[in-house]
Amino acid sequence: MANIKDVAKLAGVSISTVSRVVNNSAGVAKEKSDAVLRAMSDLNYQPNTFAKALVSNKSDAIGVVVGNLSEPFFGQMMHGIENVAHQYNKQLVVSAGHQNAALEREAIQSLINRRCDALIVHSKALTDYQLMELLENQPASVLINRQIPDIKDHCVYLDSRKMGRIVSDYLLTHGHTDIATIMSSEAISDSSDRQQGYQDALAAHGVIPNPKLNRSCPTTLSEAYNTTLELLDSGTPFSAIFVFSGIMSVGVMKALRERRVQVPGDISVIAVGDGTLAHYLNPVLTIGHYPIFDMATTAAELAMHLCDPKLPRPEQLTFSPNVMSGETVSKRR
Repeated sequence: MANIKDVAKLAGVSISTVSRVVNNSAGVAKEKSDAVLRAMSDLNYQPNTFAKALVSNKSDAIGVVVGNLSEPFFGQMMHGIENVAHQYNKQLVVSAGHQNAALEREAIQSLINRRCDALIVHSKALTDYQLMELLENQPASVLINRQIPDIKDHCVYLDSRKMGRIVSDYLLTHGHTDIATIMSSEAISDSSDRQQGYQDALAAHGVIPNPKLNRSCPTTLSEAYNTTLELLDSGTPFSAIFVFSGIMSVGVMKALRERRVQVPGDISVIAVGDGTLAHYLNPVLTIGHYPIFDMATTAAELAMHLCDPKLPRPEQLTFSPNVMSGETVSKRR
């Protein structure tokens, strides 16, 4: 494998000249620069990107912290970021925090240590103070799906409480008053905010919530399946279920199908999601639309602007949810 000395020898220049060409530094004559580039091509020389970053303080990489790469939600998030990164010839370095404070801290710190030009962070476990402390010396950092008032210009955010309210209101306007909820049991604000939005909607309609219908579980298909069976076996009547996420709704629908419960004839179902899974379910899932692709695109554009203020800054950083009608909600019989 060729190294920088081989390139310098073939090009007939010093090692420091090769280094300046690799790092796009000024002061290299065109003929020498061309000779270095030809030598690099002939030798298939690949610069050590980490070493290059140490010298130039620029890595041409965007660091991204996600919750869990196996979830479709984060796949859509990465798709949005990747589209923008490619436009600016940036590579992506991805680390998963699994919505665990220690793992999120480790993921962020590892990306900082790699000298990424910008960071896009999806964090639910770290506190506002912890995030601000970690990112204090990272001016090109963006939080997605999180709003911290002191750094709101670095936050791309969806109003989760409003999401809970409009989803619940949609069910209420279809005549459902006995609404079960299956939220995330993880200590994340999305779950508590959506539950609060649910409470807001019921209060606005003069409906007293039944705490026996409010359940939570880990955000997996199997746990949502088991929680739905528990609801069905509880003996507490309900006509609709508000589900925390699209992937959890797959488990919910499976449990209802196995118990021969008709959707939406017997029980209506609505879940929060980006729509990726909705059309693969039968009947088609009604969702509280979470525009994660658009949010991720905006987050990446904001990150690029923070790297280079000459680039355009996105105008809209706060997104509003809406309901996308499918086939799983009907009027209460």
